[in-house]
Amino acid sequence: MAGASCAVAKRLGDSLAIEWVAAPDESVESAIHKTKQKLIEQGYRKKGQDVHAQASTGLRHAHMVIVKTTYTTMTGRTRTSYGCGYSPRSAAEAERAALYDLRNYSWGWKPELGYEVLQSFRY
Repeated sequence: MAGASCAVAKRLGDSLAIEWVAAPDESVESAIHKTKQKLIEQGYRKKGQDVHAQASTGLRHAHMVIVKTTYTTMTGRTRTSYGCGYSPRSAAEAERAALYDLRNYSWGWKPELGYEVLQSFRY
């Protein structure tokens, strides 16, 4: 049993907040539930808002990286987006996975728009 999860609160494609849980004694299901519950307890349950698990893993020990970007879309809207990545091998590999996750959820984002690493740790 091991697990990690990132959950994101969104509204109309814009990410409002992110929460994560990662521990070698945490099940994936429990991690998903806890991350979503943290966001709901912060008030992200209003009409038009969506709380969902964005990335999760059953790796017992891994590097976990969370990235964030704020960019302007082609239509002129400001967007915030997050990505979560995991790797049993390295933080650099977890960061690449986080960028892949970011791109999957934010089609308008491109690497040249930039990003920042919010968290990088090993559990």
